[in-house]
Amino acid sequence: MTYRLERIRTLTGTDPAHPVHRYRLQTAVIGARLLDWPNRPL
Repeated sequence: MTYRLERIRTLTGTDPAHPVHRYRLQTAVIGARLLDWPNRPL
Protein backbone atom coordinates (compact mmCIF):
# COMPACT_ATOMS: atom_id res chain seq x y z
CA MET A 1 0.00 0.00 0.00
CA THR A 2 2.79 2.41 0.87
CA TYR A 3 4.43 1.79 -2.50
CA ARG A 4 1.22 2.63 -4.34
CA LEU A 5 0.66 5.83 -2.40
CA GLU A 6 4.23 6.92 -3.08
CA ARG A 7 3.78 6.05 -6.76
CA ILE A 8 0.64 8.22 -6.93
CA ARG A 9 2.57 11.06 -5.31
CA THR A 10 5.41 10.68 -7.83
CA LEU A 11 3.18 10.48 -10.90
CA THR A 12 0.67 13.19 -10.03
CA GLY A 13 2.60 15.52 -7.76
CA THR A 14 -0.20 15.35 -5.19
CA ASP A 15 -0.16 13.87 -1.70
CA PRO A 16 -2.96 11.29 -1.30
CA ALA A 17 -2.73 11.73 2.49
CA HIS A 18 -3.73 15.41 2.23
CA PRO A 19 -7.54 15.77 2.33
CA VAL A 20 -7.83 18.29 -0.53
CA HIS A 21 -5.45 16.32 -2.76
CA ARG A 22 -7.28 13.08 -1.96
CA TYR A 23 -10.60 14.70 -2.93
CA ARG A 24 -9.14 15.84 -6.26
CA LEU A 25 -7.76 12.37 -6.98
CA GLN A 26 -11.07 10.70 -6.10
CA THR A 27 -12.98 13.15 -8.30
CA ALA A 28 -10.62 12.46 -11.21
CA VAL A 29 -11.08 8.70 -10.80
CA ILE A 30 -14.87 9.01 -10.70
CA GLY A 31 -14.82 11.21 -13.81
CA ALA A 32 -12.60 8.75 -15.66
CA ARG A 33 -14.91 5.88 -14.77
CA LEU A 34 -17.98 7.82 -15.91
CA LEU A 35 -16.27 8.53 -19.24
CA ASP A 36 -15.29 4.83 -19.53
CA TRP A 37 -11.65 5.83 -19.75
CA PRO A 38 -9.29 4.25 -20.96
CA ASN A 39 -11.59 1.91 -22.92
CA ARG A 40 -13.00 4.86 -24.86
CA PRO A 41 -10.79 7.72 -26.07
CA LEU A 42 -11.43 11.12 -24.55
